[in-house]
Amino acid sequence: KNDDSIPVGLQNHHGYDFDWVDEYGSFGLYDELNCYAHAREQYKRLYTADDWTSLWQTFQVSSLYPYPIPNPTKRPYHASYSKGRGRGNFASRNITKGELIYDGYINTAFFQEGESFKRFVALLSREAACDVLEWSFMQDLTNDGNAVLGLDMDGGALFNDGSPNQNMEYKKKSSLDKYASRDIVEGEEITEIYEDFPKSDFNL
Repeated sequence: KNDDSIPVGLQNHHGYDFDWVDEYGSFGLYDELNCYAHAREQYKRLYTADDWTSLWQTFQVSSLYPYPIPNPTKRPYHASYSKGRGRGNFASRNITKGELIYDGYINTAFFQEGESFKRFVALLSREAACDVLEWSFMQDLTNDGNAVLGLDMDGGALFNDGSPNQNMEYKKKSSLDKYASRDIVEGEEITEIYEDFPKSDFNL
């Protein structure tokens, strides 16, 4: 069992290097680490600011570029446990329809091709790798059919799929900004629709 006092990005490495991940792929790593069992756990770690920072630091190492680590941003929600879904985000106050809930550009890491993503997951612990493999998504940010692989490296990664009754939406498919699609009351889980994400054609 992981020691939750150690930031997730600093835990023991999962044991598979880049060459292995490059040969067998990210989904091969998902199988090898038994991430299916991790996904079914109801009470996984609720990431702290130190956990997110440690992930950003690992991303800096994998990308060979000193991307600035974002400062925590106050948001109208908090992470907790959602019955039957594991982690989720819940409204910390009443939110009005049309209100901006999540500005993803601040804390989203982008991968232009599969190799850079595999370099990143090859440096992580089992827990972090399983989380990252579940949280990553494809998004067409230029609206020209060329999607990039993104990863929200903050609490935005924890929004669950609530379709067909989701209460958060994109106003534009090419944007990472997410808005309340109806009034949301304090304590209610905030959910989106995963079908909005394009399918990946990366060599992952």
